[in-house]
Amino acid sequence: MKTLSRGLLAKNLFAVLLAASSPAMAIDINDSSQIHGFVNQAFLYSPDNPYAGTDSKNGSLKFRELGVNGFTELTPEFRLAAQVLSRQQDEADDGDVRVDFLLADYLVFSGQSASFGIRAGRVKNNIGFYNAIRDIPSARPGYNVPDSIYFDAFRDTLLSIDGVNLYGSALLSDNLITWELSGGQRKVDLDDFEKFAFGQRVSEGGSEDIPLWLLNVNLVPAFDRDLRLGLSLVDLTIDLDETQSMAEAQAALVSAPPGDIIANSLNYVTDAKFEGLLAIFSAQYSLENWILTAEYLNLGSDFRADIVGRRTTGSTTTEGYYLQLEWLATAQTSWFTRYEELYLDKDDRSGKITARPNNRYRGFGKGWTVGGQWRFAKDWSVMGQASFNEGTAWLPNYDGREDEDLDKYWNYYVLSLNYQF
Repeated sequence: MKTLSRGLLAKNLFAVLLAASSPAMAIDINDSSQIHGFVNQAFLYSPDNPYAGTDSKNGSLKFRELGVNGFTELTPEFRLAAQVLSRQQDEADDGDVRVDFLLADYLVFSGQSASFGIRAGRVKNNIGFYNAIRDIPSARPGYNVPDSIYFDAFRDTLLSIDGVNLYGSALLSDNLITWELSGGQRKVDLDDFEKFAFGQRVSEGGSEDIPLWLLNVNLVPAFDRDLRLGLSLVDLTIDLDETQSMAEAQAALVSAPPGDIIANSLNYVTDAKFEGLLAIFSAQYSLENWILTAEYLNLGSDFRADIVGRRTTGSTTTEGYYLQLEWLATAQTSWFTRYEELYLDKDDRSGKITARPNNRYRGFGKGWTVGGQWRFAKDWSVMGQASFNEGTAWLPNYDGREDEDLDKYWNYYVLSLNYQF
């Protein structure tokens, strides 16, 4: 049986926090402390539908990311790490500075065939292959991670949690298994969540802390070290406890057109709760200069609502997947192509049930993406990407999008410049 060295263990379990750049490009504070950073500026053109804001229809430079992260190793087993980020995405994200993660990491045990550790604070969530590195421009396969799996509306909620993360690895018959178990809470933006899930606002609240439980397991089998398999599970509950009062709902109903409560029942919600279990199955295979990646998402959700005081319940299964091929052509250039699909209700693939008056195609998304990256100088790279879409399931939400009449077919194009140290 092969031995897991402390260096290999640290690489497997901690590298996700420092994915921005290699140690050679970092700022060394001392022998045990480093700081990394990145700046990404993009030009995005979305002529058919407004992507994160109306400016993108004519081309916009209001897409940028600035981040600084670092760590200090107090002992060989104990580290502190953090990252702060400013992210502007036209009208969808205003660029406010947020703490992506801030944690203490203690490696409790590291032996020849197993290891175990604990992190506490605001800890990163390993969900699928890309969630934990989606905030690092140079680590993403394209300008953005696959929209069919990694919903932008839940980026901050699922990126990290305030709680505890247990992690470990083991060699079993030469099969490498890594795992993480996390529990805590995170603030969810109810505006983004409700517009994504229901196509409109349901509650009157702005944001709230919700409980999250996560399990992530990855396997590199002994028979082929180029194959990686993964399973991620996320359990979450959202109480929409700031909906309108019974009096407000009844007053709205009195003035509503006949039959409106049936056609637009969400307008009369007086209490609501959402419970969901998210599962992502992942596979990746590397062959020389090629990387083939596939992930499948299944989100089972139960929705309970009181509509003018009358209890109603429902269940929905959201389904999505993508296939992605990357070609590492040279040491300086890489290319990728990706096909993906997403259905907010897998039993309503045409989107008729989830359609809204101005957005008849919100229930589904299908799309091809092609792109490439050129690392033209030390610490510098430029990336281009074109995406061709049908349906608007992953079109970013922003205040005012509900006033736009959205097209079924829409494309967007991105050119971004990235610097990292």
